[in-house]
Amino acid sequence: MKQVSFKQLLQKKIQLLESLVNNLKREEELLSYRDADSAVKIEFKNETLVRKLEELDIQLLEHQEMDVHTEEEIALSESVFSKLDEARTLQQKVQELLVFEMNESKKEYWEFSIKRRLKSHLVFSSGLSWTKNYC
Repeated sequence: MKQVSFKQLLQKKIQLLESLVNNLKREEELLSYRDADSAVKIEFKNETLVRKLEELDIQLLEHQEMDVHTEEEIALSESVFSKLDEARTLQQKVQELLVFEMNESKKEYWEFSIKRRLKSHLVFSSGLSWTKNYC
């Protein structure tokens, strides 16, 4: 089995983080159009990316035992942290938008439910009964 270098792992992590950032930006855009259904589909893709990132972190930790890193590896590490910050900021925005959409959906559901119950109540109390001689 070929040993993967620390540098290669960092480059792979940057690629995954860039994919995550791009997905989060797209998700934020969709939510700005109130397209929560499409945004949630992207959220499921993000879960896969996060799992891959977690697996990669385990590999990176194993490589951390080698304390000496090149200047290029340090620069790549800084890039990883920058991408992580960007992803975290975007994720917070997207999460707030998703919560907003969820609350709006709840409001719409309750309004619909109340209207349906009110309509049902009015139908039953509007005189449609044999005792009032209406059909």
